[in-house]
Amino acid sequence: MGATSGIGRWVAEGLASRGHRLVLVGRDPGRVAALRRRLPEATVVAADVSAKAGVEQVAAGLAGLAGVGRIDVLINNAGVMTPTRQESADGVELNLAVHHLAPWSTLALLASLIPAGGRVVNVNSEGHRSPMRGGAVRIDPERLADGPESFDPFLTYSRSKLANLLFTYELQRRRPAWNVVAVHPGVVRTNLGRQFPRWQVAAITAFALAARKGAEPIIQLATSEEPPTGYYDRFSQVRSSPISYDEELARRVWAATEELANVRIMDNGK
Repeated sequence: MGATSGIGRWVAEGLASRGHRLVLVGRDPGRVAALRRRLPEATVVAADVSAKAGVEQVAAGLAGLAGVGRIDVLINNAGVMTPTRQESADGVELNLAVHHLAPWSTLALLASLIPAGGRVVNVNSEGHRSPMRGGAVRIDPERLADGPESFDPFLTYSRSKLANLLFTYELQRRRPAWNVVAVHPGVVRTNLGRQFPRWQVAAITAFALAARKGAEPIIQLATSEEPPTGYYDRFSQVRSSPISYDEELARRVWAATEELANVRIMDNGK
């Protein structure tokens, strides 16, 4: 998911150069068309995965592809950061919709195609530890999505990434036959913060990596012979924040996400 620009585009090109068969997803029709021209051997689906209808569109597109009997690696890469509160087409705060509900719903609809030994790579962020302005990151499972009164562009982003990381670990516990990992690709110059004032983006990304460099750890985790586990800060496996290992919180977030997304990820293929 999220293959038409930035890190995702470089991941797609890197995997294509290694001969992998790719199904790519992008939201913007113009960029989708450009990606199809650049990678003619790949299948590119135009869909907005921040909404359930878009995820269902991706699943339907895969079902109609000849010869796609399994998905060996699923990479969830789509990202967003907004200075003001925005909502998906389903009425869910956009950070949570893109960073947490989109990977959740995609897995729920495609789980039957991922075999034992399959791999799920969630692109996460060191922002799960603390927002850019500092402070703790906590999640209330009773109110996963920030409302207008609690929205903060940096804290809301961090909460959505923590939700995704709790989901990553809980998914691994529930599907031990898969390899489920999360990765911080580094601070990377992309169009993620394009809605922020230009001076603010420049200050944040002054020493950032090029998108091509941000793609490298994702490609390695997707293709390494040794199955990766846990959380990575670029190429290094590291401990994530203490709260991300809270199994009771993860179970509560899992249950709340089932209700919010209105779609279940069945345990152990059942």
